[in-house]
Amino acid sequence: MPKFEHHRYQLGYMIQEAAQRDPTVPIVLDKPLGINPRLGKSLLVGDLAEIVETFAGQLYRAGVRPGDRVAVYKTNNADIMAIACALSRVRAVPVLLSPLLPADAAARLISRAGPRYVLTDSKKIEAGELDSELIEESGASVLLTSGSYGDLTTVTDLESAPIPEFGPIDPTAPCVITHTSGTTREPKLVEQNTQGLGTHITLQLRIANALRVRERWALCVSFVHIRTYSALGVGLSRRMPFAFLVDHDVDTVRDVFTRFRPGLVETHPNTFIRWESLADDPARPLSSARYYINTFDAIHPRTVRVLLAASDHRFPLYFQAYGQTESGPVTVRIYTRRGAERANGRCVGYPIPGLTGVRLRNGRKGLSPIEIRSRGRAITYLGEENLFASQVDGVWWDMGDVGYRGRWGCVHLLDRAIDHIEGLNSVLEIEDKLMSRLPELREIILVPKGDHTIQPIICTKTDSPLDSAVWQQAVQDLPPMAEPVQCTWEDLPQTATSKVKRVELQKIVQQDALPTLGMRPPAN
Repeated sequence: MPKFEHHRYQLGYMIQEAAQRDPTVPIVLDKPLGINPRLGKSLLVGDLAEIVETFAGQLYRAGVRPGDRVAVYKTNNADIMAIACALSRVRAVPVLLSPLLPADAAARLISRAGPRYVLTDSKKIEAGELDSELIEESGASVLLTSGSYGDLTTVTDLESAPIPEFGPIDPTAPCVITHTSGTTREPKLVEQNTQGLGTHITLQLRIANALRVRERWALCVSFVHIRTYSALGVGLSRRMPFAFLVDHDVDTVRDVFTRFRPGLVETHPNTFIRWESLADDPARPLSSARYYINTFDAIHPRTVRVLLAASDHRFPLYFQAYGQTESGPVTVRIYTRRGAERANGRCVGYPIPGLTGVRLRNGRKGLSPIEIRSRGRAITYLGEENLFASQVDGVWWDMGDVGYRGRWGCVHLLDRAIDHIEGLNSVLEIEDKLMSRLPELREIILVPKGDHTIQPIICTKTDSPLDSAVWQQAVQDLPPMAEPVQCTWEDLPQTATSKVKRVELQKIVQQDALPTLGMRPPAN
């Protein structure tokens, strides 16, 4: 029989507990909460706890009950986080779907999840991104978080009903369902439990406690990703002021950062590349940053160097975590200014003693599939349980990556197995080198062509054509490649966390369907 306990890392409990300890911790937003816009862009932890409690009571009045799966697919806003916590407060299971998912993909995931309710807003329906009649035909009821549409019920219009007090829970039961990024195929629905989420938070608290981190934390990541909730747990435990950003745009970030002055900055790796321009901004929005964090994907060493140089702190640090939605963070690497100058970007750090482990399926010799064990591993893929099981070997989980262990045990991530190009040691390693050699690049992706050549796809920061002579100089000591194809960043197929969908991009290139920009010929 499972052990039932009152678990402090239950989503619905974390905010209430933090508000009891100190309700005055500030929270800054770049957009008002959709479910309570009257508070504007500045509120306190106590305000957020009240919003969660009120919305939980309104959900209860609407008919949401313990154990119900409730899909959340609405306009992007930090209120997604508050809604998830409110659903947890009534012991329902939130199914968090990215607002950036295409309507057809979202409909398929909703069908697979089989929720009792779907929470959306009038903007999504009016934009044609959710067919309420189609959803209701599947047996789910559609509720609006804000706005009005036809005869649909708007939750915030309801009187808040009394909800059950906190009590013992089964920490191994599903508490939230998120989804993978979908870089190689359609996203998979990942069931997480409170025990696993607690492990993610415990791991990060060890580091935060050791460094006595209490800085203001600016977080600009997907609100439907499990990472948001582990970060929330750490920040609330440490009483850290938060800035939650919806907009990745440099102008918005500059405005928020110059007012908020974060000491800890976290976003997606490709968004950090976009924010490199902030390093030279006269307003110096990154000058207060003492720590940077990235998960989701590997970071280019060039970006680490630029961000660390922008800080006014004497000894700023950059934390890179290697992991997946299914595993949580597995290894951690810390960069310093000096270390970043000579860093090998393929080294992603070391496992965390007592919480995670790494093994190479083929041992230490050569390129090998990377397998990990983690106390924070997800439960399964909802509706694709056999697929999940196929990646499990006892306590070990196949990451779908290839790499090796260094002399001192550091894990080196070379490539996603599906993206590895035969004959190259590492696609990502070559991309790292070119990003460092060509500071005008925003992104470079190498994909194989049908004729066994390597096709570089490049985007520049300003969409200006790249000089072909500069390119030839940069690649002269690298394996032979085709002439690069240049496009805009927006033309690349991307996930909700700004990862490039390499498999899809390869198909687009092979079909000659990628909109391109011309390169500039060398000057005479």
